[in-house]
Amino acid sequence: MDPSAVAQSIAQASRQAGRDDPEVRRADVQTGIVTAVNATAGTVDVGAIRARRLDTYQVPAVGDQILLVQSGSGSWWAAGRVTSGVDTAWTTASLASGFAHDGNSNGTVQYRVIVTAGTRMMQWRGGVGITYSGTTTPNGGFILTSALPAALRPASRRTAAAACSASSSSTLSLKVDFQPDGTVGIVGTTTASTDTYTTPIIRPPWVSLNNIQYSLD
Repeated sequence: MDPSAVAQSIAQASRQAGRDDPEVRRADVQTGIVTAVNATAGTVDVGAIRARRLDTYQVPAVGDQILLVQSGSGSWWAAGRVTSGVDTAWTTASLASGFAHDGNSNGTVQYRVIVTAGTRMMQWRGGVGITYSGTTTPNGGFILTSALPAALRPASRRTAAAACSASSSSTLSLKVDFQPDGTVGIVGTTTASTDTYTTPIIRPPWVSLNNIQYSLD
């Protein structure tokens, strides 16, 4: 056999052995897709690899693209999700008839998703202008033309307090419900025609969504 071919074969085998032996290659960093979550054990599987989750990786789910770190001894650790379109830029909401952007100069109604400590969070900003039909709140109080995409819907109802106008309103705040079906509704307006303690007039011309944030998971 050609001596140079033998030497090349030995060198190639050595390189492969080094790649396969964690004590030779030391640490390793790579990404992978979660195929199973072992909630009680605090681990996730990425194919044949079982990795222990770090505190930075909260609420794991099958299909997550994550960062995997292997120690020199061969132990695997799941550091957390990698950026794969989870964080989004601000998106302008499409408002139903009777609602308008920039209520009280609070800005365009927009939303986005961010990840904080491994938890997906929905953020809102902007002001909703409201045009009432007599004493009736438009669209039953639901401000969007259509439901939010499935990936942007909370696991259960999220209720937030929202500042509103003092004009035509006996309160300075209303409730906003962000529903698991993707709808967003303003709650607390009334159809009263006389402003009394038992029948207050609450029909503010604007509601602010600035500073509203809640978890999706």
